[in-house]
Amino acid sequence: MTKEKTLDTNELPTTLNTPRYERRIVFALRKIMQQMDTHSRHLMKNYDITVAQLVCLYEIFEKGALTLSVISKNVHLSNSTLVGVIDRLEEKGLVKRTRNTEDRRAIFIDITEKGRDFLGNSPHLLHNKLDEKLKSLPEGEQIIIANSLDLLVDMLGN
Repeated sequence: MTKEKTLDTNELPTTLNTPRYERRIVFALRKIMQQMDTHSRHLMKNYDITVAQLVCLYEIFEKGALTLSVISKNVHLSNSTLVGVIDRLEEKGLVKRTRNTEDRRAIFIDITEKGRDFLGNSPHLLHNKLDEKLKSLPEGEQIIIANSLDLLVDMLGN
């Protein structure tokens, strides 16, 4: 009869020997990233669109014609990244660029009819689903989650 060896946490590598809350947080972040990646692959496979493209398309749909710099600030993408995103949306016929008649240097990005139709038939973004579920929580819990995530973002940025 063999005796099972009990696990001594002192024998575990440092990364596995951390207090359970730290591990829960890291694993939860990994699960979130995995779900976002799965959602992103689903969008690309079934709708031939990236999350960034869909986020920008929704932003333009909801707010109307916007300049690149305004879209960039609203969706938290750099201008250089956004130019490529808008180029691909324009190639697909989902948005169009138009010059401002008063200031020809200003270029506005607007959604096309094809873009509106596309949004009517596309799935909601993962964050839209999350938004609905968060709204069902009491405000105090929403505040705790928001503050905790802000703290995590700050910690990851340093």
